[in-house]
Amino acid sequence: MNKGIFSLLLFTFTLFSAQQKPVQIAFLSDVHFQDLYGTFSDNNFKGIINPKTGKPTILRTMDSQLHSTRIFNENYFAFLKALDDIAAKEIKIVAMPGDFSDDGQAYNLRGLHTILDQYHKKYGIDFYLTTGNHDPVGPFRQDAGKDDFLGQDGNPLGIYSKENLGKAKNRIITKDIAESGYLEILNELKDFGFYPKKENLYWSTPFDQDSYKNYSFEKALQNADYSKRMYDVATGFSVPDLSYVVEPVKGIWMMAIDGNTYISKNLNENPNDPSNYNGASIGYNNVLTNKKHLIKWVKKIADEAKLNGKILTNSFCRTHAHQRHRNSKNRRENVGECSGSFIGGIFTEL
Repeated sequence: MNKGIFSLLLFTFTLFSAQQKPVQIAFLSDVHFQDLYGTFSDNNFKGIINPKTGKPTILRTMDSQLHSTRIFNENYFAFLKALDDIAAKEIKIVAMPGDFSDDGQAYNLRGLHTILDQYHKKYGIDFYLTTGNHDPVGPFRQDAGKDDFLGQDGNPLGIYSKENLGKAKNRIITKDIAESGYLEILNELKDFGFYPKKENLYWSTPFDQDSYKNYSFEKALQNADYSKRMYDVATGFSVPDLSYVVEPVKGIWMMAIDGNTYISKNLNENPNDPSNYNGASIGYNNVLTNKKHLIKWVKKIADEAKLNGKILTNSFCRTHAHQRHRNSKNRRENVGECSGSFIGGIFTEL
């Protein structure tokens, strides 16, 4: 998805719970986290040595950033700075509306998990994530790599998940650079909203038929399983939807919408082939046609929130979505840039 040159967005807003105590929620969008100090599970490469710190660092080249719509290396430090600011403000709830990783690679997901867990344990911050079109890039894990990591000699280094990929002469091979699918993301980041916690007062998915009045943690835990979060994007093509709604504090519902819609390229080909799906950058245009259950679910949750006196606030979207109201000429184009939203409530990647 196209971004500005600095892609990390942070803002906060305050809600009032049923006890009228102010509840602050911070939003960190488009982190595009790349773990500069990550490790690969099947390769000893740890990056090049930073001469000032002596630490090995997995860097992308400056050229890669100049020719991209987003930056890579600096995001790591901007992310930590934003988290430090959130901790200093004593904010305890953070929503991350998609594109939380570079491209869903395993080593980046592990690094993100580690950092979120550190801030949770040290500051008591609870994180709630939803997926963007970079996490995952497609519904299922697929081999991938990058040509533009920084090598020891200052030249580009290719890192790929298998040998027959990419064009760089200097290369290393690791499975951890492959683009994770929904299953891998769910398994790695389940503690950050994708699964219920005992302390949550409510948690549900679009596939959960129980009402709020019948909620139990045990049922929610069962419904969080990957196998129970599938829908047919086309006949015979079953893909995941990781949307959920959660009540982290009494009276406030946050709805995370997975706006990714991965449509099959060829209905006669293998539905389990990750290359047989288009990307999700067109966003909500395809939700309206191929993910109608999501629209019905949003209405159901909104009605149930109103019935039970819960706060489900107005729609939050990035600039792309806001622009759609400015003039009708650009409406179709700007809606097409969305692959999610956050409604106050409701958050997804845009």
